[in-house]
Amino acid sequence: MNKKIDWSKELWCILFFGCIGFTIWPLMVYYLSQALGVHYFIELPLRVWAENKVYGPLAYFNFRSLLSLLFLCFPYLSSIILRLLIRYSRK
Repeated sequence: MNKKIDWSKELWCILFFGCIGFTIWPLMVYYLSQALGVHYFIELPLRVWAENKVYGPLAYFNFRSLLSLLFLCFPYLSSIILRLLIRYSRK
């Protein structure tokens, strides 16, 4: 059961879901929240939200930067969890 890891596949997943997490994911959250009528996002401009809440905390290392990094890496982390669930549900 000692299966080799396909590093090219792993790198592809990191790059693909990392790019989605840092570019498309914040836009999806913002515009879907506006479409659903979330009061916080209706009154907040996209530029202010992106600069102050999403990417801004990454300039410093504190609790907010960890939350921001976790938010931006959510697509990649969820893909890892989904892949592990699929892999171990087959056994």
